[in-house]
Amino acid sequence: MTLNSCFKKYIVTEKEIKKHYDTLSFKPNYKIQKSSDYKLFTATFGQDTLQPIIFIHGAPGRWEGFRKQLDDTSYHSKYHLLASDRPGYGFSYYKKKHKKVSIEKQAELLEKTLELNKSNKKPIIVSRSYGAPIGAFMVAKNPEKYAKLIMMAPAIDPESEKFFKFSKYGKWPVLRWFIPNRFVTATDEKYDHIKELRGIESIWANIPIPTIVMYGGKDWVVSPENFEYAKRKLGENSSRKYIFIPEAGHRISRSHSELLKNEIVN
Repeated sequence: MTLNSCFKKYIVTEKEIKKHYDTLSFKPNYKIQKSSDYKLFTATFGQDTLQPIIFIHGAPGRWEGFRKQLDDTSYHSKYHLLASDRPGYGFSYYKKKHKKVSIEKQAELLEKTLELNKSNKKPIIVSRSYGAPIGAFMVAKNPEKYAKLIMMAPAIDPESEKFFKFSKYGKWPVLRWFIPNRFVTATDEKYDHIKELRGIESIWANIPIPTIVMYGGKDWVVSPENFEYAKRKLGENSSRKYIFIPEAGHRISRSHSELLKNEIVN
């Protein structure tokens, strides 16, 4: 058994994605934005004249991790869905392929997806896990540009970064040749995450828009301290909503898709 095969259950291949959409009446509209420095790959659904929703995945991951929402046709008539591969994952990169990119730079690049939308309506950001601080940074830098921020199982507390026994293997130079690229990026991201989060701690006071934070009681990836951290940093007021789901794990967008939908559309 190869190392790649060990990771297979965590990876949806391009062939599998194609096969999935071959069974449906609609297909993703793939967009590529690029320059000499970067390439940003985005799967879009719905008309570009509708209000945009930007989906920001965690680590490791890709755009297709939000298929529960992207495949829900009730969104397609009301929203323009924008789901990108974050730089360093899938087909997106900055400078060098499959390389960890700072929270600030990822926020800057993902904001470029709005160039794909023609509605002039304020976007909703739906983020999860390691994608949450990126979405928060986007809002903090341009709060007047966005309508709502949703963070599910957010990995945002620099003092509560959770490491696992297998985390270190991605740091071994020899093994990095055999581990799928997205896991190499995820490893590098994890080991820099504490420093990155400390570097953006000032942003939380600059998020005035409606913000929803969701956390599951059975989440083994992100510790509950992150949920409490969000409450401390964002505060308690009418623009904040904190949702604790005792039976939920880390993948709230899949297990509680209807709950998430209610928070998006309301």
